[in-house]
Amino acid sequence: MFNIATNTHQNWPKASDRITELMRCGAELGLELAASKLFIDALEGVNFQGNGKDDLHDDPVMQAKHRRAIRASIIHWLNAIIKSPEQAVTPYAVYESVDSTAEMYQAQAAEILQKNAHAIQDIAWQYWMKIVFQLTKDPLELQQLLELSSISMRTYNEASLKLWLERLELITADKKRGGIEEQRELVGKIISGEERDLTRASGLLNYSFKHTHHSAIVWSEEIDTEISALENVATVFQKACQQNHSLKVIASPSVIWVWASAEFSVNEKILETVLKKHTGIRISFGSGGNGIDGFRRAYLDAQAAQRVLGRLESNIQLVSYERVRLMAFLSKDAKSIQHYSEHVLGELAQAPTTVRQSLHAFLECGCNATEAAKKLHTHRNTLLRRLTKAEEMLPRPLAENRIQVAVALEALYWIL
Repeated sequence: MFNIATNTHQNWPKASDRITELMRCGAELGLELAASKLFIDALEGVNFQGNGKDDLHDDPVMQAKHRRAIRASIIHWLNAIIKSPEQAVTPYAVYESVDSTAEMYQAQAAEILQKNAHAIQDIAWQYWMKIVFQLTKDPLELQQLLELSSISMRTYNEASLKLWLERLELITADKKRGGIEEQRELVGKIISGEERDLTRASGLLNYSFKHTHHSAIVWSEEIDTEISALENVATVFQKACQQNHSLKVIASPSVIWVWASAEFSVNEKILETVLKKHTGIRISFGSGGNGIDGFRRAYLDAQAAQRVLGRLESNIQLVSYERVRLMAFLSKDAKSIQHYSEHVLGELAQAPTTVRQSLHAFLECGCNATEAAKKLHTHRNTLLRRLTKAEEMLPRPLAENRIQVAVALEALYWIL
């Protein structure tokens, strides 16, 4: 970028009334010259050249746009000089010419705009000198007039170029956002099963579905987290999967989805290390099977893990679906809890309440029958008979499945 403030204030020469009047007269002559075809042709002869492979003059529509831009820019400067010759001219830009250059040359647009801006200034300066030497023959006046003219024209050109480049940045950002939106929409269709042409989708995303997948959601709930920080953490997830390639999708300014091959297990220590440096960023991840179904399953598991943290209002930064699989069921709804409990408890899920409560209390009391009997206000022998009955109903031995049974009983305690 350009330091316009330095040019327009610190180095701006003080001009006498005589010099400012000469500047004004020169600008009036310049307006007449700017209307001539000879002058416009001279400017176009060096301006808006392409990248060597083609020339914008070959396109009559582009030629017309740039002719208007050149003419408008020169006239803006001349009119400003006529009004206030001793002051810096406000920058000016005709955006349709910038837009056209950006559309045709994309990555080279900034370089081309800068070269063309300098070319305009060179030609304009040549014509301006011809005008200046018609205004006075006094050497001192010529020196002062050329000094003021040079600074005025240069700062105007640099400030206008700055506007062009800012416009180009906006165009580039808009295109990037458009590409991000298309990518996010495509991945959303894949996850939902709406996308049928998976070969095309794989090509557009530069990611193969023909392997097993890890998927992660990288997100932040803090408003000031930079998207670049999220992207860095997403890249670290790829490294934690021991992969050189991954699919990253910016779902929103605060969320990134990631997929990588599940050839190796996720190295959680790598993720824990990077998250210590980014305390406002969190990761949930899951691992699916092979192919497109595994791609979807991995993401849905990562999403389920993320939602568990949300429902529990947990501050944990890193979580895998495997670690919260149980809570994913428990925190969803009564139907899911019922299904899980029936799977773990078998016939015991439909047993009398007193039988279930006896085993529940026994596990809560650290498998201490005496303490459980006291808690239930029942005789110890009665409790032992109920425990025996409960264990007979379980599909798997209690000693091998205590934690799952305790959770299932806890869930049924609240929903039944």
